[in-house]
Amino acid sequence: MYTPHFRLRKLASAIALASLCGASTYALAQEELSSSAVKLDTVEVTAESAGQFGYIEMEEVPKVGKMNVPISEQPFSMSVIDEEFIQDSGAQNIQEALLYTPGVNAGNYGFDTRIDSATVRGLNAGRYLDGLRQIYGSYNSVRSNVYALERVEVLRGPSSMLYGQADLGGVINGVSKLPEEERSGEVWAQVGSHNRKQLAVDVTGSADEEGKFLYRLVALQRDSDTQVDHVEDDGYLLAPSFTWRPSDDTSMTLLINRQENTGQVSAQFLPQAGTLEPGSQGFIGSERFVGEPGWDRYDREKTETTLFFDHQLTNNWAFSATARYTDSSTETREHWVDIPSVPDANGEVSRTIFTADAATQILNLDARMEGEFELGATKHTLVVGMDRQDARWEQDNYFSGAGLGGTIDIYNPQYGNLQLEALDPQDRPDNEIEQVGLYVADHIELGPVVVSAGLRHDWAENRTLALSGPDTVSDQEATTGRLGLMYRFDNGVSPYVSYSEAFTMNLGTDGTAEANALDPTTGDQQEAGVKYLSPDQSLAISAAYFDITQQNRVSDGVTPGGVEQTGAVVDGWELQVNKRWQNFETQLAYTNMNATDDSTGERLSAVAEEQASWWNRLYVGNHWRVGAGVRYVGDNVGFGGSPVVPSSTLYDAMVGYTIDEWDFSVDVKNLTDDETISWCRYEGGDCGYGARRNVTANVRYQF
Repeated sequence: MYTPHFRLRKLASAIALASLCGASTYALAQEELSSSAVKLDTVEVTAESAGQFGYIEMEEVPKVGKMNVPISEQPFSMSVIDEEFIQDSGAQNIQEALLYTPGVNAGNYGFDTRIDSATVRGLNAGRYLDGLRQIYGSYNSVRSNVYALERVEVLRGPSSMLYGQADLGGVINGVSKLPEEERSGEVWAQVGSHNRKQLAVDVTGSADEEGKFLYRLVALQRDSDTQVDHVEDDGYLLAPSFTWRPSDDTSMTLLINRQENTGQVSAQFLPQAGTLEPGSQGFIGSERFVGEPGWDRYDREKTETTLFFDHQLTNNWAFSATARYTDSSTETREHWVDIPSVPDANGEVSRTIFTADAATQILNLDARMEGEFELGATKHTLVVGMDRQDARWEQDNYFSGAGLGGTIDIYNPQYGNLQLEALDPQDRPDNEIEQVGLYVADHIELGPVVVSAGLRHDWAENRTLALSGPDTVSDQEATTGRLGLMYRFDNGVSPYVSYSEAFTMNLGTDGTAEANALDPTTGDQQEAGVKYLSPDQSLAISAAYFDITQQNRVSDGVTPGGVEQTGAVVDGWELQVNKRWQNFETQLAYTNMNATDDSTGERLSAVAEEQASWWNRLYVGNHWRVGAGVRYVGDNVGFGGSPVVPSSTLYDAMVGYTIDEWDFSVDVKNLTDDETISWCRYEGGDCGYGARRNVTANVRYQF
């Protein structure tokens, strides 16, 4: 039986190991101070003007890697999508920001007001913000507003060595906008398709002459309909942050992020007959709403408070910590077409009526010591850290009544058939997760050779809090690691190989009478790749071959009498090329892979095994810029390998004009307004539409 002593023992073990690691690191620092034998070169970092290197981010130091090492020198596959690219491509959320990133299938579940859906290398990817896990459970928070971020980072492949419980696809990490010493800002007004109206502001600077107190305010208000009738996506963002620098060596930043969105769920779960193929009266449009206007809603809010602490101990040793508390909640009132369902000759379908109130409380912490030192002929960047996750998510007022939501004509809906007497909402078991992890990573340079190695140990507990009877508890310990080797040739070519591992615990039980806890999902990846960055940073190429093996994944399908855990195998390759010629820049990405269930040999559902994208930007004269892109997404399949959802090719465009402090632009997603199907659940089940054409006009005043 679980007792509080378990937590005390776990925390005591963590503190003891952290103390040991910290003592070792401190001893290294003291040895460095007392010895003059080790002399490190001074590294001077200068800020480049916006656009000097364009979209080429190989020299960027990604937060997602937890090490002060640029992408070009890490033997792992990463991408950075910065604010410049987000603005140029007209991305309205993180999902759209990832559309041109290799290995990432963004929007694999179509147009959605709930989440930023994306898989990486065919598998789920963890969602992080400022290096801390952000999403626990589902549909219980607000998707992060991309305007509050300075960039989005992608670490492809297993990453438990850095983050503990982590999905095998990788990590998608947002980096928040924080105070800067130089005063700057912008006011942004936007209007667009579906009656979109948005106003935003972003200002930052120093509050005193000495630069000890910095501030930043990011705020946004949006009023918008969507491509689905009677579905709105209104909301606001308020994100003030303050930095205090009591000395040149110490910095503390407080960030508060308050978001609230109101509207409805855009996913209507429309039948395959009428979307992927003709129904009794032809096709159902992507604008179709099957709920009840005025009753259906999806309202969500969250408040996140994050504290960043950085202290430079010596010239080459620093301590950093990030802590965040999140409180979020959602209210869902929804109808959807019963699954499976086929419209009758009159176009009538029955509906499910659904209600749920969900909430989360999350406290996360990551603290680490980082140092640079020489040992013989080797140079080291060493990180020793500890992180902790405490999260609880709950769901009450829950009701899902198939066939109890009345009927509706799917081709010519007449609203008003609201069956509230069917509702009998209930509380559901809460879920908790606690995890303590300790990790050490060393980036070693020996001339042109780079060895990057890391090891981590986690103590984790997942608990389902039963409404009656005993809780379902899964206690696990796991040791994970990664190892990478790179050789940096003088001509800028850097081939590498790497190996990495991951594990993540699964909620719930196996569905049997014994109600056994599900086994953790585990797996590993082998990767071989090459990176190239030209001396003038005008050409960047990265290519990688990967082979991922996954065990104990929860099956896509539903097994009668229980939940099946199977495995998966994903292998393939990806390529990204960035090239800049004076005022012209191009970015090409390609992904080709095989993603299968290893027990059935069937393709994994909702995974496009081939993707390609090409984005271009040209500056014309001193004021004009134009951009254009094309995105190809290959076919995918439903559970069990059918139906096959056909491939799609979509086009995007942008034109901008800048004069003095003013910037004007128009961007278009899905220029030809193709009505595409993104996914289908299984043969005869439901399907979802992709995003239709969206045009926005923007005016920015920058100072």
